Amino acid sequence: MLHQPKGSKAAAVAQSFAAGATTPLEPLRPCPVPLCPGCRREWCLSSARRIHLRALKLKFPSKFADPVIQPLVEFAWHEYLQEKKKELRGEVWAYASPVMCFVGGQLLGDEKELLRWSYHEWDYRDFKPEALYQAIAEDFYTKYLKSSQHVFVYLEIAIEEQPVGRLLFELFSDVCPRTCENFRALCAGGATSPRDGRELTYKNSLFHRLVKNGWIQGGGVLLQGTPASAGRCHRSTSPSRRCWTFSEGQRLNARREVVLHRETASWDGGRALPKDIITGKGDGGESIYGPTFEDESFSIRHKGRGVLGMANKGHHSNSSQFYITLQPAPYLDKKYVAFGQLIEGTEVLQRLEAVPTHNERPIVACKIINCGTFEP
Repeated sequence: MLHQPKGSKAAAVAQSFAAGATTPLEPLRPCPVPLCPGCRREWCLSSARRIHLRALKLKFPSKFADPVIQPLVEFAWHEYLQEKKKELRGEVWAYASPVMCFVGGQLLGDEKELLRWSYHEWDYRDFKPEALYQAIAEDFYTKYLKSSQHVFVYLEIAIEEQPVGRLLFELFSDVCPRTCENFRALCAGGATSPRDGRELTYKNSLFHRLVKNGWIQGGGVLLQGTPASAGRCHRSTSPSRRCWTFSEGQRLNARREVVLHRETASWDGGRALPKDIITGKGDGGESIYGPTFEDESFSIRHKGRGVLGMANKGHHSNSSQFYITLQPAPYLDKKYVAFGQLIEGTEVLQRLEAVPTHNERPIVACKIINCGTFEP
């Protein structure tokens, strides 16, 4: 059964409104006005801008086209804002408001500037209560998420035992149903190993690899019977690369690999980090279907930051290890199954990305302290 994590609030959807002039006599064009909501007030601002522009349309029907609503979730808004800063430059680099308003293709400012512009140019004022906007925004966001008919899951993250926030993912269950169900089940908990009945869950596992400007990787599982002899290291039989499992006290000194792979070792000042979801040794992976399962689809591209995919050791070797991209990674296309997208947790991903590493291993623990399914 889907459930919402205790104490959480669905982050409001960022909305973009476009109202274009409909006659050559009217040069003013209120263009996209995205909003990145991170709190109740910003949810209300989002709805306020929508009602505001519709009111202008009703008051001046010959001057404005119908507003067009383009939903943008928190993570997508942040990516949009970064692109706009690169495009506009200048003072926009320091832009901090969750709203950007454009008139005639020129940046007007935040929501306060939009209200001032509407009053001076169109004699329009807004006296509606904040509670109305709050109710409209929450209803709109809920309907937006539900309309996708996708599955949503969350990972609550701690760095050095200090909680830093939550990552919320949209799983493209219509494209990769088996892959998404595997990830959902490992987030929800309660699934057991088909081989020995042990519970499979991402809770209390670690992110064990961080490739700067590449991806962050976690979700390893120690398979029953994997060798773990003290004082020795073991070599993977995978033809894709050499994978080494290091026992207590040994140091990892491996070159950076371009290809993404399932990791078998971690590093923390000379000792192994516990990162798998059964024994804490991070020696492999196990899915809810068995040790591995097939590549389901390569239709989802690694076209941006926050793409969620399955790590592997070659074709049809998916298990439980996953990665989150930190920038576009087209070289992963058709090699690794992408099946989801981060929609909330911009700052959390930035915190993970900033963790210091040694040979691509975080030197401090980056742990999933809770996880589960999320219902809008």
